[in-house]
Amino acid sequence: MNPKTETTTMIEVYDPVMCCSTGVCGPDVDDTLADFANDVKWLKSQGVEVKRFNLGQEPEAFKANSQVLARLQQAGTESLPIILVNGEMVSEGGYPDRSTLMKWSGLTQTNGTPSNAEKTDPVKAVQPESLYTSKTEVLVALGAAVASGSDSVLRNMFARGEELSLSKEDMSRAMQAGLNVRQTPLSEVINTANELLGISSNGCAPGSGCC
Repeated sequence: MNPKTETTTMIEVYDPVMCCSTGVCGPDVDDTLADFANDVKWLKSQGVEVKRFNLGQEPEAFKANSQVLARLQQAGTESLPIILVNGEMVSEGGYPDRSTLMKWSGLTQTNGTPSNAEKTDPVKAVQPESLYTSKTEVLVALGAAVASGSDSVLRNMFARGEELSLSKEDMSRAMQAGLNVRQTPLSEVINTANELLGISSNGCAPGSGCC
């Protein structure tokens, strides 16, 4: 078996609106986009699966991923590109260099193939550098729980947020982001969010300012 095919890493790149799938087009090519496109091509040659989604051409892919959608609701398009490795958000707002991509993919500097330790958990080695902390995970999960209408997950994530000393203001903003995703929020979810935040439930969304 070719050792280049042994890695099971999946990298998903959620790009901002670009003229094409890589952004490498037209007379004035951005060097950063060109370098990243070359790095992606190289990763694929090493057996790493890489998928890219252009907000201008594939908006449904952004809506289908609760983490990406919640982050967009919280920070807007300035958070793009958002990069996930095996489903975990590891980067936002910029394109990584090849060495960082190699760490995420569990590839060695010597031959480009994954070592045994890195193949087991390719993301583990770069977690200290990741923007995706436990607190961020809870905030994203809160927004996703409200967006999906999951009362039980909302309660669990709120309790987890309190354990991590997240402020109610931050959790309120995350919940509001989730409510923004839902065009018609369920009243039960609104009542639960207000209950957890200690707000009198009168139909107002948490953090909306109408209460």
